[in-house]
Amino acid sequence: MSATRTRTLVSGGIAGLVGLTATTALALPARAATPTPVGHVYEATNAVDGNAIQVFDQYADGHLAAAGVVASGGVGTGGSLHSQGGVVRDGSLLFAVNGGSDSVSVFAITGAGLILRGTVPSGGLLPVSVTVHDGIGYVLNQSDDTVSGFRYTRTGLVAAMPATTRSLTPNPAGGITDAAQVSFTPDGSRLLVTEKASNALETFAVRGSGALGTLSTTVSAGTTPYGFAFDTHGNALVSEAGTGSVSSYRLAGKAANVISAAVPDGQSAACWLVVAPNGTTAWAVNTGSHSLSSYAISRTGALTLTSAVAADTVLGGTDTTVAADGRAVYVRLAGGLLSTWAIGRHGELRDLGTVQGAPTFGTSGLASS
Repeated sequence: MSATRTRTLVSGGIAGLVGLTATTALALPARAATPTPVGHVYEATNAVDGNAIQVFDQYADGHLAAAGVVASGGVGTGGSLHSQGGVVRDGSLLFAVNGGSDSVSVFAITGAGLILRGTVPSGGLLPVSVTVHDGIGYVLNQSDDTVSGFRYTRTGLVAAMPATTRSLTPNPAGGITDAAQVSFTPDGSRLLVTEKASNALETFAVRGSGALGTLSTTVSAGTTPYGFAFDTHGNALVSEAGTGSVSSYRLAGKAANVISAAVPDGQSAACWLVVAPNGTTAWAVNTGSHSLSSYAISRTGALTLTSAVAADTVLGGTDTTVAADGRAVYVRLAGGLLSTWAIGRHGELRDLGTVQGAPTFGTSGLASS
């Protein structure tokens, strides 16, 4: 309908409507339906004046829209935590480290949004990574090389677990191990830690009470082991920043046994790694090369490089997560920018652009629901 015709209808009142047919009436512009989010992505700001979680709504095609910021009740460090796993999810609960106040926050993911339920001390100095499984959590404290436990309920009540703090194996070269990530294995029977400065993987047995048992150390297949994730068979895939590679391990008994040793991606500084929900593809974020590399994962956990540059991140890349529905990969960039790539049938990536969230300070965590 033309602008002139619209003005005529308005000025003519009811009389102007005479002669309009049903067909004409149906042709009037309809208000566009508002898309419904199918998921969310959560990014820690790590601000020194108050850490917070930037929430992004995820839509059916994978793209994001910023949807508000929720304070964590703690403070950040204002700089990179040099870690993976600073924000993690268990069902309808979200956990985030507060590196500047030595605590962990727990949020409830609700239909009304993200709600802070409380905080718990990290049990050490400079928490950089957290992991949770079936009511038990452990946090990695980078400055004093410890892991420490806490308990949580399904409603988000959280409390420290006394006498669960354990020290990592000292760095043979002196100084801290510069540990990067802690995570339970998928079945919760072990706790795995990567140590950048020690070039080692630490594995703790987890007792039925949640306390930690025997500690075992494995020399990393590549240098500077950093981020890791598990395939659907429980094998650990570890990025290696020093060699620009990814290794896979089978965790059996007390040891981490190498499956594929330091498979190079031809890029620089492979620091963060995620695995597709179906367990067939892994992506490594190469900070030095501003790229993502993709690897195929066999049923035995063996790795094959499928694309050295599966995506160009342009602005670097400092953490990553996969949408819970497996439709997209998200990469954290500088200053609160987040990039999105849709995942194709064979693991190929299609650029969906970037979205701006609240200002962020260094690597400090990324998760999805």
